[in-house]
Amino acid sequence: MPNATFPPTARLRSSRDFERVYAIKCKAADGVLLMFLARNDLTATRIGLSVSKKHGGAIERNRLKRWLREAFRLERQQFPIGLDLIAIPLAADRASLTAYRQSLVGLVKRLTKRLEREQRTPEMPP
Repeated sequence: MPNATFPPTARLRSSRDFERVYAIKCKAADGVLLMFLARNDLTATRIGLSVSKKHGGAIERNRLKRWLREAFRLERQQFPIGLDLIAIPLAADRASLTAYRQSLVGLVKRLTKRLEREQRTPEMPP
C-alpha cells in the first residue's frame, strides 16, 4: 500500500506561500470546492485550507478542515509532484469526505491541464 501519511511538509503554512498561490490566479470551482493551484520547486505536493466563518462556528469549520485534510491524504498519491493547492469549501451542505475526495481529484486534473497549456503557449509581445 502506498504511503498515505500527511506530514507537515505537505501543508502550506506561511502567508507568503498563500499569497504566491493566489497571485498566480489559476483557479477552478465545481460547486463543492474552489481551488487555487501553483507550481512549487519542491519534491512534495502541498495543500493549504481556507474555511471562512460563513460555514459556521469553530466546530463546523474544524470538521470541514479535517475532511479536507483526510481527502488530500487519501488522494495525494494521484497528484503530480511539485504543486501547491489551496482548497476553499463552497457549500457546507454538500460537504462530505467522498465529495471532497472526488472534487480534489477532478479539480487538480483540470488545473494541471490548464497550467500545462499556459506554459506551452508563448507569451504575446506587448
